Amino acid sequence: MAVPRHAALPVVAALTVAALGLAACSGDKPAAAPTSTTPTTTTAATTTPAPTPSGPVPLTGGPVLAVKIDNTPAARPRIGLDRADVVYVEPVEGGLTRLLAVFSRTQAPEVGPVRSGRESDVDLVANYGKVALAFSGSSSYTKRILDRGKQVNLSFDQNSRGYHRDRSRPAPYNVIGNPKQLLARAGGSVEPADIGFRYGDAPAGGKAATSVAARWPSSRVSLAWSAKRKAYLITTDGRAEVSPGGKQYTAGTVVVQYVATHQSGNRDKNGQPTPVVDVVGKGKAVVLRDGKVWTGAWSRKGVTAPTAFTVGGEPLTFDPEGAVWVLLVAPGQSVTVR
Repeated sequence: MAVPRHAALPVVAALTVAALGLAACSGDKPAAAPTSTTPTTTTAATTTPAPTPSGPVPLTGGPVLAVKIDNTPAARPRIGLDRADVVYVEPVEGGLTRLLAVFSRTQAPEVGPVRSGRESDVDLVANYGKVALAFSGSSSYTKRILDRGKQVNLSFDQNSRGYHRDRSRPAPYNVIGNPKQLLARAGGSVEPADIGFRYGDAPAGGKAATSVAARWPSSRVSLAWSAKRKAYLITTDGRAEVSPGGKQYTAGTVVVQYVATHQSGNRDKNGQPTPVVDVVGKGKAVVLRDGKVWTGAWSRKGVTAPTAFTVGGEPLTFDPEGAVWVLLVAPGQSVTVR
């Protein structure tokens, strides 16, 4: 039987992790998702509990590496997304988006193209404890903010160890990271935390829905349910999102997280302001898994607090077998669920 992708830790390991963890550069233009008991009649009444959401650490409790990845057409094919546990699609300058891919369960041999960090990354990765953050560089303004975060910054332009340039790709879309080497560079300072996500069987209810599409001014991300692959096939800017080997990337759960957005004090080289997503607070969440959709809520009490997703006050559980793709969108932004 296959081991769930996000299996809960053994009790001792979970407690150990909990003790440890609970406590722009330029904007680039494209080249071109109740426990019940059932009495059984035997000599003595017994109960059989239904599956419950896993926890307290729903990833692996191992070191966490977060990597900034370019999401424009010029960066195709993106590398290593099939190994990610969570992928955030976050807005950047000029109406574009960038990916923040989070790896814990397994580390890809390579990942990229690695691009520059943003102010939003600090609060996003703080959800995971003290993590390693890989990025190509940042503006001086953004660097000051990144330096104040609790994450271990692994910037290519400050130290290229753990990176190389793929000469078959044009710069700046050719910086590729080696996760094993990057985590070694971070040393033993990486400490995971409970991120708040819960994995398990699909919650009750939900409505049939097979696809979701989100639009930003200069970027589009769509995910469509495949009964054959039992996952959501990912498309960006109208093209299938495929690995270097030609296999389409998938997600087990899709989360549309509605977040307020404000402008940073930073601007890119074209004078475009840097958007910052507010991922602390609460708001609406739409979650798709198993070909169905639920409308619920997200909440996070502080920067170091976990993010909870709920429906009707109960945990909105994610598919344990696939990656979670989180689309960070503003209220009123174009999102279509069918």
